[in-house]
Amino acid sequence: MPHNSFCVHLSGSWPRSRVQIEYQPAEYILPGEFSRRTVEFWEQLIAGGRRHLFNGALCRLENFREHGGILQLTLSRTCYRDLLFSNAHTQELVASLGETGPVRALGISAIIETADGYLPFIRRSEHVGEAPGGLDVIGGHVHPDEHARRGVPDVFFAIQDEMQTEADIAADLLGDFICCGLAENRLHRKPELAFFVPLPLTLPELRQLSQNAREGDEYTELLAVRADKADLQKFILEHYSSITPAKHGCLQLYMRLQGW
Repeated sequence: MPHNSFCVHLSGSWPRSRVQIEYQPAEYILPGEFSRRTVEFWEQLIAGGRRHLFNGALCRLENFREHGGILQLTLSRTCYRDLLFSNAHTQELVASLGETGPVRALGISAIIETADGYLPFIRRSEHVGEAPGGLDVIGGHVHPDEHARRGVPDVFFAIQDEMQTEADIAADLLGDFICCGLAENRLHRKPELAFFVPLPLTLPELRQLSQNAREGDEYTELLAVRADKADLQKFILEHYSSITPAKHGCLQLYMRLQGW
């Protein structure tokens, strides 16, 4: 089911050993007048009552390719402040700087399948910086320092951390899981790396666990759809406009993984 707010760049099944990261620690700075406007935009958000915002470091996706069964990602640095400015001014940045002008912060998403055959998803809180109120999957961003291993960002550790903070899913509950593809939010030129995570918990057990999550305030509901082709397609049709571009991409990647 095509959706003009997203595209799928790559789909597949890559375990941790088949994902390679090239890290360039230089930070992408928006050039010229955009840099000054970024600071003003952030200050206006804070002055407008968005005091919960924190300008943390993020990874920027510079390049990607699949070669010889290896998913290769080239990452540099950006920040949350610049991401929000970029999201609000994407078309202007593309018109002035080209397709690589937006900050392209790398998002990460977990397509979780519970032991009783459900795909959980969340309704995002109204106070979050991206897609407030939208239907999404659990996820976040790759942080170049917090998620580093031996000086290089580790995307698998990053999604483990997001599942821990948003749903209180401890790493020792997770077996081997895979990266299943790379999609992009075309509205904001924002890439999204998706992971398929089989979980040895039922949906009621996950809901109980998530009540203790450290960042559980980032969403208002933990919902679910059966991991069934017909049920999933029906869900997409019924909630089409509420689903975030990132979740649309993730659902398409899940269906490709299942051969649907």
